[in-house]
Amino acid sequence: MIRMSKMEPPEIGAARCCVSWYAGLCVVMFVLLAFSCQVQGQIKVGPIPMAATPDSVTVSINSGASQSILSLVAGTTNNFAGGPLNITTSWASLKPGRTAVALYGYFTNANAALAHTSAGNTVDIPSAAVKVRINGVGVFNPFSSVVPFTGTASGRLLVTQSISGTNKSGNRTDTFDLQIDLSGVANGQDMRILPPDTYQGTLHIQAQATP
Repeated sequence: MIRMSKMEPPEIGAARCCVSWYAGLCVVMFVLLAFSCQVQGQIKVGPIPMAATPDSVTVSINSGASQSILSLVAGTTNNFAGGPLNITTSWASLKPGRTAVALYGYFTNANAALAHTSAGNTVDIPSAAVKVRINGVGVFNPFSSVVPFTGTASGRLLVTQSISGTNKSGNRTDTFDLQIDLSGVANGQDMRILPPDTYQGTLHIQAQATP
């Protein structure tokens, strides 16, 4: 289920958006230069032999239920307010030999992570223009790497938890700040001249026990 907020028309030259996180889903809608983003907590652990005890890995979104960008500005970075996104990754009953639990974020299309919606516009927002900062430390980094769930350079390894004999069951909670970077070139595209439009896409959050 996706619920979208009603928004007032934007001022000329400004962009407005509303982000709502609930039950593992996020909806973002900009009016003018904008995108909508759906975030899903998903799991991929297999393949696992039928006789084996299955791994249990879950992803839960705890907070970041209301985020917004009141004015999306070309030529600079645009941070979401109302965050950060807070996610708990939990694991239990891991198979022998598991050495880590990894959390990834990814788009399915590197060139059109956020796709245009107007018929007269052919420009999309690439995944490399969407960036994330982990636990409030360091710089924002793009979704521009190949991850296990997609064959394109449209994802990022977010966190890795080492697994040993003492923590076969456990959990960790991390925070993630998101931004749209319109300050330069991403995937060969000049983001400083992004056409006015509504851009829509899906960001997936997925955990995996390895190897």
